[in-house]
Amino acid sequence: MGCGCYTSHYLITKRIIEVHTTRHPHYQNFAQYPQSLSLDLRLYLDSRQEILQQYMRGFQDNPALSPEENKWLARSYPVLAILAPVMSTNEDKIEFPGDPMILYSALSHTIDQVVQAREQGISSTSPYNDLCPQWGYLPTDEYRQNVDNNGIRQYDAPLLNTDQTVFDPRIWNEAIKEYFVNAVLKNVQPKVVLISAVSPAHRYAIDIALTVRQHLPDCIIILGGRHADETMRLDPETQELTLQPSSTLTKMADGTIESVVDFIVSGEGYYALDVLVKAISLAMDIPTRTINVALVFDILSDFAPLLGPVPGQAIIAAPRPDTVHYWPLSGYKIDLSALPSPYKAFAIRARFPIFETDGHISRTAHFMVTNACPYHCFYCSEGVSVVGSLNSFKDKDIGQGIVRMLDYVQYGAEAIFFDDSMFWGGNVGLIINFCREWIKIREQAAWDNSPAVTLMGKTVNRRALLSLEWGAQLTVDFLAGRRPEVAMIILDTMRQAGCTYLYIGIESMAEGVIKNVHKNVKRNRPWDERVRIALGLSRHAGIRVGSSILFGLEGETQETIEETIEKVEELLAEDLITIASPNILTYHPSTEITSLHQKEEELDYHSPNLENRPPYTYFEEAFPAVVSKNLSEEQIWHIHEQTRERWGKKRNLNPMAPTTLPVPENTVSVSNS
Repeated sequence: MGCGCYTSHYLITKRIIEVHTTRHPHYQNFAQYPQSLSLDLRLYLDSRQEILQQYMRGFQDNPALSPEENKWLARSYPVLAILAPVMSTNEDKIEFPGDPMILYSALSHTIDQVVQAREQGISSTSPYNDLCPQWGYLPTDEYRQNVDNNGIRQYDAPLLNTDQTVFDPRIWNEAIKEYFVNAVLKNVQPKVVLISAVSPAHRYAIDIALTVRQHLPDCIIILGGRHADETMRLDPETQELTLQPSSTLTKMADGTIESVVDFIVSGEGYYALDVLVKAISLAMDIPTRTINVALVFDILSDFAPLLGPVPGQAIIAAPRPDTVHYWPLSGYKIDLSALPSPYKAFAIRARFPIFETDGHISRTAHFMVTNACPYHCFYCSEGVSVVGSLNSFKDKDIGQGIVRMLDYVQYGAEAIFFDDSMFWGGNVGLIINFCREWIKIREQAAWDNSPAVTLMGKTVNRRALLSLEWGAQLTVDFLAGRRPEVAMIILDTMRQAGCTYLYIGIESMAEGVIKNVHKNVKRNRPWDERVRIALGLSRHAGIRVGSSILFGLEGETQETIEETIEKVEELLAEDLITIASPNILTYHPSTEITSLHQKEEELDYHSPNLENRPPYTYFEEAFPAVVSKNLSEEQIWHIHEQTRERWGKKRNLNPMAPTTLPVPENTVSVSNS
């Protein structure tokens, strides 16, 4: 194996799934056999349908379930999706979670296919005519309204709804691990586990996979998320798999970590995951629900092309002893607006302190209309140069965006945060048009005195709609780089549409540091002056601003650290920003600064017992092995102490609520105190 990439002798098996260029994302069904299907494959499918029908007829009914639920139980198998936490501290007091929206979005299409299969039964129009993952039931309105903000759900029902199939522990320690084994794995008994991890969460994802393998050795484990996206790609010229040194496959191949993952999905995996799950379902033995991984390979190679067009660019990889099987999927550009809403299958649990009224913190939904940032900041893993492509809602999709906002109000959202790195990709026309359409919705609701109003086919609580507030992310350059009157039109329109909060990345107040970042694009004024212009315009529009401050960038010195801390203190004192989040530069795979600092080979995102201690635990994502080489531990202590003292309560230290462990019936009680 070469540096970061598999050489030809390591590529024993490579199958490319061919796709068509049609704009229809609907898959063909296996029940509709193409004429080209071989006799052996036809007989295999016929045999499975006959066995499944016999098994369902002889299934032992659960008296607690309805006939329809028993029928579903007979043809489905349990699954569990896990969001690996980013940080676990020695005190378990500061927790930074992974990104649940990445997991929810990745599962949206796959779950929607299964929900349709349950509703339609075994028929020629059903997305599944075989075994299905047990994702058939969406959360009820009552369930959505009554969830708390805890990421750990109850797992003790005979049939879980789609939201209850997620384990989101926020931290990973021995108490959580014991609970995971005794109260989650023993209750759910999943046949397939899906783990999503950003790079700083990868070490915990591997330990979670090891735990699953120890207690459920026959379970299929699938790994995805931003770490996989950042470390596993396809060379566009050679079509060979290219890996970063910190990738899961690289570390399993050199023996650094155990080979505990069966499949890895990277790239735009919305539809690729659906292909993989359908292949696993077809490879699963019906009576025993056991899975032959080698048979999954055969099905991916032989059956996947029959599924029709697979949108997006993605890779399914399967590590095996001495080889890696991988299947690149390359189809037409994904339409983000056509994907099911991430919250269709999941409850809204987050509560952001930035949306607080009279001591009540609003239940906050996330909304993303883009998949990447159009800018190229050399430290950021969300830029289009790292993600690979920019997909976005278009002008024609604004109506779909409005419908999704109404859906979120129905689901119980009291606030919405647009989690895109740039609101609507920084497209002024889209921002204005979206806000104007939402203003129309608010005006229609204001004129209707009914408790519930019906708008665009959605019936929502009128008071909830009118009181909904939202926030978004913009940049200094976006506001300060255009004429003030134009910037004010944008901000005033956003404010009229209910925007009350903006998140703007200042990163540094030192000119010598910011010049390297690609943020100060139009350098007609000093950076600190442009920051004040952007913040002043926002304040004039009546929109609060929070900001991220990033220490350790190229050119950082003790003097630039002091300059930034002092100038941010002034901005806070003048109320130009309401909250400031100090962060330490963390190296991500595939970013420009990681390469510039020659850190690719040194990144440790895998060691399970790496000491995680203060001062690193006071900052999001910071670990001793992956923080900026421009900062000493003494300087990190200094940053923590000075920002805590000088920024006071306006320093964003720990926005997360503590993790609590529910106590399901017939399970062991475990405390995390």
